[in-house]
Amino acid sequence: MKVMFDTNIYISFIRNRSHASELVRGGTVKYVSAIVLMELWAGARTKKAERLLFQLQRPYESADRIVVLNSQHYIIAGQFFSDLALKYRELCKKSDFVNDVQIALTALSIGATLYTENVIHFEIIRSKLKSLKLEYLTAD
Repeated sequence: MKVMFDTNIYISFIRNRSHASELVRGGTVKYVSAIVLMELWAGARTKKAERLLFQLQRPYESADRIVVLNSQHYIIAGQFFSDLALKYRELCKKSDFVNDVQIALTALSIGATLYTENVIHFEIIRSKLKSLKLEYLTAD
């Protein structure tokens, strides 16, 4: 089974070791979205954080399991935002929501189940991307 983890899963693990069992679960093939790496690197403010991110990133790079979007995915993202209900239009202006749509598309592109703590964003996203496989984890 292919799995991906949203940025918030890695952050919770880094902060207090939450979700360790999911991150090391056997019987899964783990991938990371390039968008997740971007968000993690954007938050790295110390040399220690940078070393940690290199450690996190290295196995994904070595296994060629960093997933990027292609031009068709960006077209789908544009259509997604164009079709979004008016009540969610303000979300389109928020980078975290835009990034979450891109993370969802990377998971969809390889048929992976996406683990996240963000129920609000991903239920909106799944309302349009019906085949998105999600697992919600609670923050500890």
